[in-house]
Amino acid sequence: MKRYAPLLNAALLLLFCCTKTARCQTPLPPGTTQEAQVNPIGLLRPPPYGWHTGFLGPFRGVFDASIGVKVWPTRFQLDNFVFGGTLDILPGIRARLGFRRREGSRLLKIDLDEFYLEAYDNYRGKTLDGAVSLRFGHVRYLHVPYPDAIAIFDPQFGNQDQYSPVVTDYRTLLLEGDVALHNGLGAHWTGRTADPGGSEGLHAMVLDAYAYYRLNFNPGWHFELHAGDLAVREFSQLRPGQPGVNVYLGKQLGEFNVGLFYEHKSAEPDFTGISVQFRPTRITRFLGKYTVDYSRHPDGFTAQIPLLHYRLNEHTRPPSNGVLVGQIRAVRIRTVDANGFERNQYEHRLEQWGQTGRHGLICVVKSDPWYLQAEALYSPHTSLDSRWLHDRAGPGQYAQRVTYSYYRLRKKSTRAKS
Repeated sequence: MKRYAPLLNAALLLLFCCTKTARCQTPLPPGTTQEAQVNPIGLLRPPPYGWHTGFLGPFRGVFDASIGVKVWPTRFQLDNFVFGGTLDILPGIRARLGFRRREGSRLLKIDLDEFYLEAYDNYRGKTLDGAVSLRFGHVRYLHVPYPDAIAIFDPQFGNQDQYSPVVTDYRTLLLEGDVALHNGLGAHWTGRTADPGGSEGLHAMVLDAYAYYRLNFNPGWHFELHAGDLAVREFSQLRPGQPGVNVYLGKQLGEFNVGLFYEHKSAEPDFTGISVQFRPTRITRFLGKYTVDYSRHPDGFTAQIPLLHYRLNEHTRPPSNGVLVGQIRAVRIRTVDANGFERNQYEHRLEQWGQTGRHGLICVVKSDPWYLQAEALYSPHTSLDSRWLHDRAGPGQYAQRVTYSYYRLRKKSTRAKS
């Protein structure tokens, strides 16, 4: 029975979830990623064309602390105590710093788990979009810019590094670039340099380099094709991309998006997969608030219990005498590792208008609840049987929609005394 637990989870969500569609304030900019599935709410004004970073302002950000729990009829364990934060420093420069308690240690031994300095920029144009990101440090999330449907099937990170000297993240220098035409054509490239140890020095590696095509057609259908050097799924942090092709076909069924995935590469077996994308509901928000997931080795349901959420130089209510002068729209993404625990967070700055991040402005944040946005399973088999279920893997993706509004205080008028 336990092998069917994740499929039963998805079936229950499909049976009981119901959603409310948010009304757009302005039309969303054209795009072919899954951005519109997660955040259909536009800003009060349309964003201008050109480069933008969505800079929040110097030393603005959020910090979170939580502890994980794994339960099953035969076990109850507390694991994965994490503390992390993201901080804007300069336009296009931000830092991510995450700490994690080392499992199996009797003493409180803390490891740097996800930490990097990032330089990034985004481009919105009349006929194309682009993005570039350069990160230095330990990285656990590669989707720059916003992920498409195939990217949701990216492999999970292992947790072997908690018990042995094994690398389960991308380090040391990671560069991503992407250009997408509004007609569906585009190209993506990811490379990194790392120090393998010894006297070899830094070693360069291309993780993926492919062309793609994305298409929305008829009511609710979505198609994607990647062709080129694709990221490998086994020990993906240590191996370069391999020639291959993968394809996705999805359909909106009511309030859900269900998709099928197939991948063929020269160095690995063929993979097939299925994904379900959800809307924000009472159930998916509950699962997102606690990052609920099912994992194996050992089997159990995991959750991440929030302990702290702190905003630095940010407000939650607009000033009574403020004038709105700009906005930023963003989505935060979390995924889980192979043991079902949260170990990363990334914020996509999607669009902006007006004055943002300037000195003297008041930043007001509206954060929607976290919710389970997608579940994706893939397996190195092409037929859905017991082997497929036994060898399956795949991450859950959790999302939070965020809007930053910037206000300038009105100057008080003075009247001369008669």
